[in-house]
Amino acid sequence: MAKKSHSIVSELRSMDLNLLVALRALLDERNVSRAAEKSGLSQPGMSRALQRLRSMFNDPLLVKSEQGGYEPTPRAEAIDFALRQVLFDIQNIIAPPTFDPALAKGDFRILALDYELVVLLPKIVSRVRNEAPGLNVWTIAPKMMNTQEGIDFSPLIKGDIHLILSAFTYTHSGIYRQKLMEETNVCISSVNHPDAGSHPFPLEKLVSLDHLWVDIIGPDPGAIDETLAMCGLSREIKLSVPSFLLAGYTVATTDLIAIMPRRVMQPFEDAGLISIMEPPIELPVFTIYQYWHERYNKDPLHVWFRKLVLDVARTFN
Repeated sequence: MAKKSHSIVSELRSMDLNLLVALRALLDERNVSRAAEKSGLSQPGMSRALQRLRSMFNDPLLVKSEQGGYEPTPRAEAIDFALRQVLFDIQNIIAPPTFDPALAKGDFRILALDYELVVLLPKIVSRVRNEAPGLNVWTIAPKMMNTQEGIDFSPLIKGDIHLILSAFTYTHSGIYRQKLMEETNVCISSVNHPDAGSHPFPLEKLVSLDHLWVDIIGPDPGAIDETLAMCGLSREIKLSVPSFLLAGYTVATTDLIAIMPRRVMQPFEDAGLISIMEPPIELPVFTIYQYWHERYNKDPLHVWFRKLVLDVARTFN
């Protein structure tokens, strides 16, 4: 089988496949001049192409008819349909693929922390259910890294996932990144907290009360505490939890306060569980990105899904 395949490839290398386009024109027009015009060739050029085709097929292919012009030989008639199909298939291979989300099937895998999932996923899934009901969406928790990248991006490089949604910045050859939206930090407390509803939250309370913190990548609280330190301030962290959802529920039922991203806490305030308050100092703003590998950059399904995610993110801006 391998030898036969090698033989076919060798034969194709020795052929000028452009001659098949000329043959298609000749069979359609049965006239050298009209076939030349249709193919963008000169008449002498088409005549030379016909001679080469006759040599390739070891057959006259077209012979002069009594009515003028040419008529196909039995060999030409035998290959007519196959030639039309081959050229049609080649055109489909080369042409940009069309994509209809309503017909999409399969799985689309997203890696993200609970912030991105809580804020973006419900609207993403709603759109997918309406526009691509045959598509399955799988969300995967990232492996955390005590590095600048924060999360392990290797599943994206390996092709195990299709998309990463993250506030962590990452650069790597073959990885694309697109900004989705910016997020601000706010102060939160239980609705029963004595300072609930204060706008802005009192600065003296911000640094004197006990805090909860979401521990994602390690013991360093990062940008918020760096900002406080620049103002000569610090906070006392009494509890760390591994997710924003747990943070919201814990603050709602304790006297702890926290500095958290606004949008992920909004459902808790809407449910009457916590109070969201503006901070007394300017706190860092962070950006959410979507990342993908170059292997999917022009894939029609992936292009459609990325645009959907971007559209959803823009509804928050």
